[in-house]
Amino acid sequence: MIALADLAVDPGGGQGGGPAVDGVTLTIGPGEAWAVIGRTGAGRSTLLAALGGALPPVRGDVVIEGQSLRAAPAAYRRLVGYVPAGLVTWPAIRAGELLELFAASGGLSGSRLRSAVERGLTMAGLAGAGQARIDHLPDGSAKRLLVARALLFDPRVLVLDDPFRGLDPLERRDLERLIADMTLVERCVVAALDDAAVPGCFTHLAVLAAGRLVHQGRAAPAAFPRRTWPFRFSVPGRAEDAAVILRSFTPPPEARDADTVVALLRGEGEVPALLHALAEAGIAVVAAGHDGPWAACLLDG
Repeated sequence: MIALADLAVDPGGGQGGGPAVDGVTLTIGPGEAWAVIGRTGAGRSTLLAALGGALPPVRGDVVIEGQSLRAAPAAYRRLVGYVPAGLVTWPAIRAGELLELFAASGGLSGSRLRSAVERGLTMAGLAGAGQARIDHLPDGSAKRLLVARALLFDPRVLVLDDPFRGLDPLERRDLERLIADMTLVERCVVAALDDAAVPGCFTHLAVLAAGRLVHQGRAAPAAFPRRTWPFRFSVPGRAEDAAVILRSFTPPPEARDADTVVALLRGEGEVPALLHALAEAGIAVVAAGHDGPWAACLLDG
């Protein structure tokens, strides 16, 4: 379990205009995978760096299975696998050397170290390519190498900043499966996403605004009460007619083009009644759903 208590973090070391993350309190249970979203400058990367043990708090604390980031940072970091947004390109360092340095710093040596490095290279898709310079790696390989490094010691918590950046569709699928698999074995995952399209591998969602936690709950619209959600109905050639029908059920809908009408609903439970009304009027609906990522609606307050 992860417990954040009144966490405040200032990446500028007190030289800036105040903490980038301020007063975040959150509990993450075993087997939960949390996506953290927010607008640019909300503090997502700063929060993840603190959770990963890379930035110290200026107030509050983070505790993982009894180990405090403030009181026992070395013991805390042994429980966490932290994947930053990008790979630091030290001059001429090789992929295998990066994993060797990290494995050795964690106490591995000899055959255990070599075995861990080979496993990491295989996970990164670099089996037999340990001599590849990390500053020459494609973005996808670099990200996979960072994930492999974070998993060398089977962490209880995996912290991922912008985890899908640079990944191709198959690499993204593999990482989503890894996240889902970690929840099945009671690990915790926390990831900062650069958009509001939250994959199904995440069980929970947290929304940051100006460094503060403004929403939290299960990763489903029903967990976040709000007055209305925009829903899109695809009605080929009948958008104006559909808007007339839907006006009886919802706030004034928008015929976005000849084939698409968008209505504001209180939730997915209203959709069946609207589909029935459109069908009775002889209007064929070929698709219906949230208008864009549903979680994006939480960013406007």
